[in-house]
Amino acid sequence: MKTIATSGLVLCLALAPSVVRAEMSADDRVFATALEARLRGLDVQKQNCGRGVRIANIQAGQVLDRTERRSYGDTRGGLTSQEKISSPADDARSCERAIEAERSTIQAVLADPDRLRYESERLRVDLREELLSLLMDVRAASAVLNAQSSYEEFALRMGAIGNRLTLIRYRYHIALSRGDHRALGVPISEACNALYAAAAEWKQAHRAAREVASAQAAASRALPWHVEYFQRQVREAQLKHAQAQRRLTDNTTTALTLVHSATRVARHGESASVLSRNR
Repeated sequence: MKTIATSGLVLCLALAPSVVRAEMSADDRVFATALEARLRGLDVQKQNCGRGVRIANIQAGQVLDRTERRSYGDTRGGLTSQEKISSPADDARSCERAIEAERSTIQAVLADPDRLRYESERLRVDLREELLSLLMDVRAASAVLNAQSSYEEFALRMGAIGNRLTLIRYRYHIALSRGDHRALGVPISEACNALYAAAAEWKQAHRAAREVASAQAAASRALPWHVEYFQRQVREAQLKHAQAQRRLTDNTTTALTLVHSATRVARHGESASVLSRNR
């Protein structure tokens, strides 16, 4: 009887994770699976941390040689051996500590269904906030595009959008893979793509405008028997600029329409959220 009871206990313990996983929502199961995959990835990442120590050891002889040359007045000498060797080793230890801290956090989340559910939902909420911040950047860039006041300012704003997109893809890849806030993310993504297309056309129009100015300056300095040639260059540059400007206008219209659509989706979502909280 004792053997049977012991076997039953072992069986219950073995089945416990499966029972807990079965009680999770589909989104929480995706979240848990992604965390487990991350744990496996940490093992590989930790192995790479040791490269810093190996590099330090390989460099030691070279650094000592540099230090020795400097002690004899050779100007080719640079940092001391301590300055060179300690940095990679410290980086490796710091890398290992960061990985172990992340491993402990993930294991704690996986061991506690309530915390896993909380972290899963928090990821969803944080993604929405990040998407709304991205939308604010998109609207600011579209305002500059609409006014066509400064190509340089528009380029800077598009650079900021690109950085935020990279952050979202990296930090929220789990939430994105399970389709969180897809109704909001898709129109914002389409607006971003349209802004990038408009940015390319604005760059072409900006370049074409400089070519017109350059051609006109050359024509103003041309000798009488060269005037016709340079006037032809001016007309060709003006035609090229007009075509680029038309494409920019078309792309601007498309971008502004998509930004407006994304804004409308975001506002509708906020209204729906307020109504659900008031019920």
